[in-house]
Amino acid sequence: MWHDFSKILRELWRVPGVDGGSYRPDLHYMRGPGPKWHAKHAGFLATPPAVKSSRRTLHDIVEHRA
Repeated sequence: MWHDFSKILRELWRVPGVDGGSYRPDLHYMRGPGPKWHAKHAGFLATPPAVKSSRRTLHDIVEHRA
């Protein structure tokens, strides 16, 4: 009896011709920060100046010996 009752409720709940309102993640997909975010955080995204390594390279050693 409960099985029949739940089956009837499921059929009544279902709306013909509609997919049930399932969640579509592709409609809510964010592709990344937009131009407003980039404008707001422009100072923080600047790359720091390159620091020269204190390690000597093979090129430095050869020049030193020459």
